[in-house]
Amino acid sequence: MVRRVARKTVYAATLISLLALAGGWTLAAGTTQTVGPSQSSSITVTAPSGFTTAVVQSTQLLTVASNLITGLDGTAGTQAGGTGHGLNSTSTLNAVLTSCAGSFCEENFSAVDASSALTIGDSALQVMLTVTQPLATAVGFDVQVEIIYATTGPVTYAFGTGYFDSSVATGAHAAFFAVALYVDLGVSATLMPSVSDVVVTMNNCQTATTCP
Repeated sequence: MVRRVARKTVYAATLISLLALAGGWTLAAGTTQTVGPSQSSSITVTAPSGFTTAVVQSTQLLTVASNLITGLDGTAGTQAGGTGHGLNSTSTLNAVLTSCAGSFCEENFSAVDASSALTIGDSALQVMLTVTQPLATAVGFDVQVEIIYATTGPVTYAFGTGYFDSSVATGAHAAFFAVALYVDLGVSATLMPSVSDVVVTMNNCQTATTCP
C-alpha cells in the first residue's frame, strides 16, 4: 500500500534539537533560520498489507546540535554486515523500546547506516513514527528512509535504516509510543539542502528480534 502525504512548508534550522517532554515533543530553544529554499516535498510510505505496528506521523529538517546527539537513546539496531542500505537484518540486536507503563512513551534513535551517522553541523531529517506497543507478544519491524534532496548541485540521495523490537506495554492498555529516527543527509546545514521527496518503507520482522 502506498500513501502520499502532502508536507507542510518547513525551513532548514540552525542550532535546533528536540527534547522529549512528558506528553509530547517540543522544540528546544534555539535560533531558527527562515531564509532559504522551502521544503516543498512529499512523503511516500510503503508497508505490506496488514502492517499496523507503526505509522509515519511527520518529518522535519533540522541541524544536528550536540544536545541532539547526547539526547539519543541509541542507534536503531544492527544491520547485517554493517554496510549497505537494505533491510533484512539477520541480527538479534534490534533496538528494543522501553516497556511503557503508561499510555504514552517516547525515545530517540539515530539511523543504523554508517553513512547517516549524526555529525554536528549537518542537516538531518527527523522521521516521527507512532508505534503501537502491545500488551503481549513483542513485534519486530524494520524501517528504511530514503531522502531525495538538492543543494547547489545535482539531486542527491541519503538513506537511513532502523530495526526495532516493540517490547510490550506494562500498563492496562496498549501504549502509544513515539519513536524519532534521525537520518544525517551528509551535508552541512549551511548549504541549505532542499528536500523533494521522502520514501519510508516498513516491514514486519519474522520475530521481535530478527528481520525479516
